[in-house]
This record gives sequence, C-alpha cells and structure tokens, in this order.
Amino acid sequence: MLAMDPAISRIDSNECPYSLRRVQESDIDLVNGMLWEEYGTSYPYPLRTLTPDGIFVVATHDPTGEVVGFSRAAPLTGHPGVYELGGLIVKRPHRGRDVAKQMTVWRMQEARARGAKVAMSEPVCYRVDCASQLNLLNFGFVLLGIQPAKYPDIQREILQGQPESVLMAASWLVGESGFGTRKIFLPREYRGYPYNFLPREIHSKRFERTVQGTMPVPVHHPGRAGVGSLGAEFIDIPANWPESEGCITEYMHQGYRFSCLLPGFGDLEDGRHFDYVRLYRLPDSVHGFDFRRVHVAPHLHPLKFLIAGEHACRR
Repeated sequence: MLAMDPAISRIDSNECPYSLRRVQESDIDLVNGMLWEEYGTSYPYPLRTLTPDGIFVVATHDPTGEVVGFSRAAPLTGHPGVYELGGLIVKRPHRGRDVAKQMTVWRMQEARARGAKVAMSEPVCYRVDCASQLNLLNFGFVLLGIQPAKYPDIQREILQGQPESVLMAASWLVGESGFGTRKIFLPREYRGYPYNFLPREIHSKRFERTVQGTMPVPVHHPGRAGVGSLGAEFIDIPANWPESEGCITEYMHQGYRFSCLLPGFGDLEDGRHFDYVRLYRLPDSVHGFDFRRVHVAPHLHPLKFLIAGEHACRR
C-alpha cells in the first residue's frame, strides 16, 4: 500500500495552478458535498471510508486551497487484475482546465503500479452530449457495450426515476489490446453484435484459437439496491469455450440479454487471458424502461438499437 503522502503533482493551467494529492479523512465531508451537489442528496454512493485497496485523489486550487475535484478507483469485484475508475467529479467553475484529465492519468498509473492489467470505467448515459464517453476515447479507452438500468436513485429528475444506464469502457495497461485471437462462442442471435460496434481491429483479425481446459464459472453481479428500487443484475460468462454458447443460451432463457464484451478480463491459473460476455436482466420492479433516456456515442447507436429492440420484444 502506497503511503498517504502530500501533494502528488501540480497541474499548470493557463489560468491558475492546481495540485493533486491523496484523500485524507478530513476531506471526506468535502468530497461528499461535491457529490451531493452534482447528483442530488439521494446519491447512493458517497465516500464512506478510505479502503486500503482503493485509490483516492483530490484536486486542490492552489491560490485558495479549496478542494475542487475528486476521483477514485478500486479493484473490480470478481475480476483480479482489473481496476475500476469511478467517482470522478470536478466543480463546475474549474472544469475545462485539465483537472479531470490529470486525475485520470494518475489513477491509471497507480493502478498499473499495483499490478492491474486493465482499467475499466463506466461513463454515464444521461448526458445528451455524451461528454464522459467521448473523453475516455482520448485516453485510449474502448467502449465495449451498454449496461442498462445499472444504478438506481441517480439523477432522478433527469431520468424520471428509472435507474441510470452506463457504458462499459476499458483500457489495457499491459501495452496491448485485450482483443487477441481467441474465438468467442456466441449464440446465433448475437454473433454479428461485435462487428456492429467494436473497434476497427476486430474486422481484421482471425478469431480462431479455442482456449483449452475447463471453462471457469460465470461471475454474477446482483442488482444494486436503491431507496425502494433495484438496478439490473449482470452475469459475466466466459466466452472462449465451445460450451460458452450453450451457457449463454441458458441464461437467455432465464431472461438475460446481451450487454457488452469484456475482452481479456479473465485470467487462468497459468497466466493465459480469456474473455467474458456480460448479460443483463432488469428486475420486475423496473416498468416502462425508456431507452430514449440512454444517450451513447455515435458508433454505439447500432448496439443501442439492437438492445432496445430486444427489450421491446420482451415486454
């Protein structure tokens, strides 16, 4: 565990300087104040504790000493070697001055130093301009799919009470893309999906290598509970074994549908990587989910239409 040292680095802006440092216990109330101001007092994921495996950083405005930004990262549950970058916020008067960029760079560097091979993030879909999604592309992230209705009780006024949807984005920190030559076994309904929205490189590769050995068990992510509501649940199914197709089909019979691909998110005991397919299922309590409130970057429009069409057919 790295020490909680003082200033990490200084950001030299054209207008005024900022510094980054690790979060201290005395910052927690200030951080939560920023989160509640931006997302409302019902925001269900405030900063409660500084966990040893987490990465927590604040940005300060040097002339005033004011804390003006916050970001965090932590290991992704069920996926060793993957760090999730989340909870980034910058006060409105201080946006557009590279504060968010520098916090993102620093978190990725520290995640790599801790042994992470993948950095993943979940840019929000409630903003019409898709700013957080497009910003991640500048850091080499790949948008891997859509996670409908994942987070309840966020931006209630904008989303009219339906759970917030987010994308899945990833950047591979080991110097190469997560897209290898591993064959992905998908049911017939989904075999064309990757070619509709994934990066150009997927069209030029021959996916012909089957991963040998026993297929790992799927990783289940229960729906997140909100105040009187529940978010979608997700299941990550290993995708590189012949039996993967049948496993995905079985979960489809249980009401799960395609969400995204997770290339290189899995590790076998011998160090080989493998891929997951993530499926989602809406809880019965979510009625009338409206995909018109799910805004995605232009190249994900085909996937959004496919997912929305599947949802419409289920109703």
